[in-house]
Amino acid sequence: MDQLHPRFVSNVDPLTLYGSDKRVAHPDRPWLMLNMVTSADGAAASDGLSGGLSTPGDRRVFAAIRAVADVILVAAETVRREGYGPPKANPQAAARRASRNQAPRPRLAILSGSLDLDFTAPLFSDRPPPLLFTVGNPPADRLAMAEAYAEVHRLGADRVDAAEMLGRIGESGAGVVLAEGGPSLNGQLVAAELLDELCWTVSPIIGGGDSPRMVRGAPPRLDHLRLDRVLADDQTLFLRYLAHSPALSDDAAEVDRPPSAPTRKAVSPTIT
Repeated sequence: MDQLHPRFVSNVDPLTLYGSDKRVAHPDRPWLMLNMVTSADGAAASDGLSGGLSTPGDRRVFAAIRAVADVILVAAETVRREGYGPPKANPQAAARRASRNQAPRPRLAILSGSLDLDFTAPLFSDRPPPLLFTVGNPPADRLAMAEAYAEVHRLGADRVDAAEMLGRIGESGAGVVLAEGGPSLNGQLVAAELLDELCWTVSPIIGGGDSPRMVRGAPPRLDHLRLDRVLADDQTLFLRYLAHSPALSDDAAEVDRPPSAPTRKAVSPTIT
């Protein structure tokens, strides 16, 4: 795997590279990363799943990005469709995490309004159990089961506020949260102006079809991102973008946002 930007470097190690990036939590919430793979024409799934778009290099970068996260945030539909299990970390990643005073592996956080989840699945036997964010009054029978298998947070009446959810995750001790979709969750986070870092794998595949883009449901907007890094491996590209505000210098936009930065807009996501 080679680095193409900001300068060419051959044979880079993704685990070292992503692990050395500086990420600073906000005063009221963790740093938020978003990681997605798409086809070259923007499809976020193939036959409803993201696995068909992945490449060996993507799997290396995926593991490296997960290795820096304290919490992995995912929507319930993605958990069901992709068959999520407990997050893992190989010995090398676990050692890197220990050097940063992180837990041996990330914790999972799930967003679900209906709590339509298989609580007998292995991910709910993990310790500590997953964080589960839901609405104020979910189905009573599902809530009772959820509370037996997960750390449940009920936020709002019939919608969960994305910014409040991230604040709660921060209260658990997380400094870096990695969102893995799906596209509707990504849209909610983008609409709430919470995104700090976008890690985008462009697979050398034409997807066609009517697959959604990586962000769905956010209002039309022209938010500017700054291209921080480009990697390449066997025709697959790995782009790292950082949120950029014209009011900040390039250096400040990369990692540190001052306390006087504009307050993030609260958006209540629709969840299932």
